[in-house]
Amino acid sequence: MHHFDVVLKLLLRNSFARVAGRPVARWLETELPKVQKPSIDMLGETVDGELIHIELQSGHDEEMQFRMLQYLGLIAKLHHRIPRQVLLYAGREPLRMPSEIAWADGSHRYQLIDMRDVDGEPLLASAEPSDNVLAILGRLKDSRTAVRSILASISTLPREKASEYYQALLILAGLRGLAKAVQQEAQTVFTIDFSENEVLGPAYRQGLEEGRKNQLTMVQELVEQRLGKLPEWVEEKLAQASTDELKAVGLRVLTASSFEDLFR
Repeated sequence: MHHFDVVLKLLLRNSFARVAGRPVARWLETELPKVQKPSIDMLGETVDGELIHIELQSGHDEEMQFRMLQYLGLIAKLHHRIPRQVLLYAGREPLRMPSEIAWADGSHRYQLIDMRDVDGEPLLASAEPSDNVLAILGRLKDSRTAVRSILASISTLPREKASEYYQALLILAGLRGLAKAVQQEAQTVFTIDFSENEVLGPAYRQGLEEGRKNQLTMVQELVEQRLGKLPEWVEEKLAQASTDELKAVGLRVLTASSFEDLFR
């Protein structure tokens, strides 16, 4: 969750206007004055002096409307201005959080953006790399084609910048189940041994390792459901198996009658 917040904050500093239609001229301090030291995600100011408060969510929070109301009061007290608030949701699950809170004598409403409803095509066509990467969260005609386009844009950047944007893309692609597609397409777009590249390689290898860990967990669960608790020797063999070997075990488990059958 922490990586998601960091990546979106960095990208939105350049791209918020194209996502929410509200340009921010400068970004302000996000620590709020209170005993608990609550911290908001982003706070910006337009050229006209309007405050824009942005909260980022990749999961659902049943108390989000109360948090937004609390933040409204604290920001207004600090800056003596009522901010316009935006809740940006980038999670996998269907959006269930409300965009307002009402009580007997009034109500409070804020803008709620589900990134899947944002048209990703203009972001893809933009000359701004942050827009390109954010497009992976939006509504796209073809996700695979979009991944290629984003990687092609990243590949023209200086090496260190390319690494930063690639890592951001990997993190956000994970929210859409596209991390593996990013890794596969990267090999073609960059036309190098991506895993050994000194700048982009670490992020690429980290993505592969995370994918393998997820695959290992899934195979272990399948085997346990079929054959029972894993003996130590089976755990060791699975832990040392490659992704192709894990895939083979996952297929064999459907017909295996013993742990030995998994490795024949």
